[in-house]
Amino acid sequence: MKEASSPRPNFFIVGAPRCGTTALYSYLRQHPDVFLPEYKEPHYFNTDMSSGGAIRNEQDYFNLFVAANGKKCIGEASVYYLSSQAAPRAIKKFSPTAKIIIMLRNPVEVIYALHAHHLAAWSEDEWDFEKALSLEQDRKQGRRLPRGNKDPHKLFYRQTVSFAHQIRNYREEFGRQNVHVIIYDDFKRDTGDAFRRTCSFLAVNPDIALDFPVIWSNPGFRSPALARFVQHPPGLLRGFGRMVLPRMIRTGVVGWLWRWNSVRKPRPPMPIELRRRLTAELASEVRELSVLLDRDLSIWSEANLKRKADAGSSFSKIAS
Repeated sequence: MKEASSPRPNFFIVGAPRCGTTALYSYLRQHPDVFLPEYKEPHYFNTDMSSGGAIRNEQDYFNLFVAANGKKCIGEASVYYLSSQAAPRAIKKFSPTAKIIIMLRNPVEVIYALHAHHLAAWSEDEWDFEKALSLEQDRKQGRRLPRGNKDPHKLFYRQTVSFAHQIRNYREEFGRQNVHVIIYDDFKRDTGDAFRRTCSFLAVNPDIALDFPVIWSNPGFRSPALARFVQHPPGLLRGFGRMVLPRMIRTGVVGWLWRWNSVRKPRPPMPIELRRRLTAELASEVRELSVLLDRDLSIWSEANLKRKADAGSSFSKIAS
């Protein structure tokens, strides 16, 4: 491990995915007393998860922070630290006095947004959301995984939204006073206030002038049919392409088609009956979280049960 004088993070945005972490990360990077590297999601500490883009080399990880230049707060953001069993203890060992930031959202909304995100990132190959959820147990056993998937944990949708258990893990390691939880509803409704509260938690000036532009919106496709075709071309066509086109050209054509077809657009509404079933399934999680945070979050369950089928498809600030 590097010498104590080496720049190293003293706060961590640990998740959850699709809950606004990229927006918060972007805003905090503008604060004069805060350093966050350009590289988001190093996932250095969740060693219990396979992560294709993770930084596992110690020197490479420390290199992220060499430009910190004596900033008061040095941080990083990796959204799967929250659902990792290894990360809380590993972070505590690395930085015993670290401050932890957690962003949460209605778990039903999280898993629906997560599925759309993974389709766009080509880490999910089951386009039917309900069927993708039904595959979770098989995928935990290494079955029914997309070809070439290096991050199977990203497809464990229900595990990802076990928020109450995850918060307890971090509070046990760092103490309640060092864990700051941001509810996405608050962040979306009054981003400035949520940002100032976070600055106060980090003990940096909360009163800096800052704009809060929309950072991210839902990924989608001009043509879902074309996206499915590109991801799963007919076997004969795939074989013919391999015979007549070099691999580099095939990869370039596929990449160009995928990029051209990718857009930012509202998700189609979740089928209302599926929404109701998921809401009932996750109601105990919401109740447990309400007790843990000393905040009534029952509106998540009530709103889901009452909402119209086309609600919730507007653009938002959320990010991975």
